[in-house]
Amino acid sequence: YVQAFKTAVVANRMVYAANVKLENGDILGDAMFKSPVNKFDVFPLSRKIEASVSDGDEIVKLEEYADRILQFKKNKMHIINVSQHIEFLEDTFIRKGVSHPAATCKTDFGIAWVNNHGVYLYDGQKVNNLFEKDGRQIIKESDWDDWQGLDKPMIGYLPKKRQLIIKNDRNSNFSDDNDIFLYDMVTRSWVRGTDAFPSIEVASNIYATNFITDWNGDLILVHTTGTVVKWDDTSDSTDNYELRTKDIDFGQPGQRKKVSKVRISYKGDASNLQVGYSVDGSQSLDYEFNS
Repeated sequence: YVQAFKTAVVANRMVYAANVKLENGDILGDAMFKSPVNKFDVFPLSRKIEASVSDGDEIVKLEEYADRILQFKKNKMHIINVSQHIEFLEDTFIRKGVSHPAATCKTDFGIAWVNNHGVYLYDGQKVNNLFEKDGRQIIKESDWDDWQGLDKPMIGYLPKKRQLIIKNDRNSNFSDDNDIFLYDMVTRSWVRGTDAFPSIEVASNIYATNFITDWNGDLILVHTTGTVVKWDDTSDSTDNYELRTKDIDFGQPGQRKKVSKVRISYKGDASNLQVGYSVDGSQSLDYEFNS
């Protein structure tokens, strides 16, 4: 019988458990077992489900949404339809796998996940690439590669604001491991943050748990030896705050333009306000406004 498993979900009053260890010590990294209805701790060997076997991969995480089980391996993702008595493989997506369990989360809109190639959302019908909007790319591959490097990003969901937060790395051994990308699921827009989570002074050997949503709908994680921190974007601190716009081409990127005035509104004394600009896609603020 099944002695242990690495990941599981509940669907249709049954538990689906995957990457299991049997009583005899055998490990079935490709296999998924389902319990009988309303018997959530019993996994007969006869109720084994295998979408792909002997492919050199293993199941990392299971998620459930819209009568589908998303079976994440390290290199691929299977969508398994569980709406009927007999499960069947509905689709397979190559390079849509995850490297660790903290790279997926469930939202009001579907299942979201992150890997070294990007951020994705399954809405019950199709897999959406969140780096694209209305047929155009809004996050470049080069920007994403430079940001996350060889780290293993993790993802969490803010239900109050319907936002996704992608933290640079599961651990926080270096300052840039606390950098984030934030995605607003209503406006379908991205914001990049520096040293944003957890909200503590970065030190060495800070190891963080995965994101969870608590009873109050707040996104939290635990780091170091048990310190709980909560995501909070209402801080009054404005030290070193930087706002960058997208490339503004006025809808016609191929034509030369002359901009005579830029008007900016803000609150506060702004004693150290610096406003600059760049042209032709430059990533640095090469010029400053006259006044």
